[in-house]
Amino acid sequence: MKRILLTLPLVMLGIMAFNHTAKAQTEEELVQICGTIAGDATYLKDFKIKLDAGDPPPTQRVSAVLKKDVKYRFTVCNSKDYEGQVVLNLMDNNRTLASTHVVASGKDYPTIDWVCSKTGAYHLFFSFRDGKEGMAVGLISMVEML
Repeated sequence: MKRILLTLPLVMLGIMAFNHTAKAQTEEELVQICGTIAGDATYLKDFKIKLDAGDPPPTQRVSAVLKKDVKYRFTVCNSKDYEGQVVLNLMDNNRTLASTHVVASGKDYPTIDWVCSKTGAYHLFFSFRDGKEGMAVGLISMVEML
């Protein structure tokens, strides 16, 4: 009987030690985090980005129709499970209109606000800095203008 009572705590410790597995961040969790970062804005659409490492950095392109005189908020959230830092570039044809990464300062921003001046199709280009592998989520939200 003593043998069973001494063995039981060891078995329980063993079970608890193997039960602490690392939990990866899911895309849906990233959408929730991004929604919180977007703040007081109306959610419109999300994009899930997962790119392998590469030189030149791989890019994921998404098109969106945006309306004139609407203020949009673009939010990006990186997965903590990958080294890559996502960069979002909003483009109209070959012209960059806004970006979450400012090359001159080297700073990254989780959100950018942009007022659309012309209704039409715009392109969102997602990539990871330095061509590193990464997973992220991008959100488009609408911000009420005062």
